[in-house]
Order: sequence, then C-alpha cells, then structure tokens
Amino acid sequence: MARKRADRGAAELDHAAALPEWAKEMVLLGCHGGAGTTTLRILLKTPWELGAYSVDRSEIATFGRPLVLVTRDNAAAAARAADVVNNVAARGVGIAVLAVVADGSGPEPAEASTRLRLVEERVGRLVRVPFVAGLRFVDVSEVDRVRMHKKAQQALTEITQACYRAAAGDVLVRNAEES
Repeated sequence: MARKRADRGAAELDHAAALPEWAKEMVLLGCHGGAGTTTLRILLKTPWELGAYSVDRSEIATFGRPLVLVTRDNAAAAARAADVVNNVAARGVGIAVLAVVADGSGPEPAEASTRLRLVEERVGRLVRVPFVAGLRFVDVSEVDRVRMHKKAQQALTEITQACYRAAAGDVLVRNAEES
C-alpha cells in the first residue's frame, strides 16, 4: 500500500515538472465569507485569491490556473457551496478542488456531508481539511508559522496534487488545440 502511494506521489511530481510555472499556481475562491480562503492561500503558497463568491460577479478569471473553491463544513456553508458549485459550473469554469475546511474539532454535520456528496461529482476533487487549533490563535500574517499535523498536511498535498492534475489536463488540451 505504501509503495502504491509512493508511486502515485512520483507520478504527481512528474505532472508538476511538466507544467509551465504559471500553471503550478492555483486560484482560490471562497464560497462565503469566513471560509478560510486566505488561510488556505497562505498555506498553499499561492498569490491568487478572489475573495468570497458573489452572484453578481461578472466573471471568474483564473487565466488557466486551477480553481479551488473553499467552504466550511457546517450545514449553511455546505448549502452555499452547493449553490456556488452550480453557478460556477454553469459558467463553464472547471473546479479542480472543493476544499472543505473543518469548523471545529467535532464531526462534520450529517446535513453538510449530504449536501457535499450531491456536488462531489461536479468538482475534480473534494478534499476535507481537518481542524487545526493553532490556526485559531494567530494573525493571518503568522499562519505559515503554525505547525500542521499530519492529516492537515496530507490535505494540503491532496489539494496541490489535484490542481497539478487539473492543470496538466488543461495544458494538454490547450497544446492540442494550438497544434
């Protein structure tokens, strides 16, 4: 099992190595205010954040970069995330990842889980980012100093790898269209 994971990790690095530098960056868009978008942007080391989604937003410009939607894991946030996934997908914008940031150390509410399952097929990957208590007590400028536990680090890696896969597919399609 560990061997398969190592092989998969090597393949993901191959995806990243083949990408142009701009395609290695992801664009984050919060499904609602307070989703954890800025914190996640800092942890993922990407400069691109579009703030919180609004229905009157005229466009979502990613300039070929993978899009990561960010939401919390409570029932109201999951309902909002479902609306945003529907609206963004209806505009023809691909969603590489829906990152679901834990709102606390307890279990995800059943209603939230159900809503998220309904939209999971319309995103490249649904990644649950576990609660990290240390992030509650620091200013946004100090987020990158917080020690991330193993599951949180794995979630960040999953998001990055899903974005690399999405970007590799987009670059391949773009290169084929240009030929």
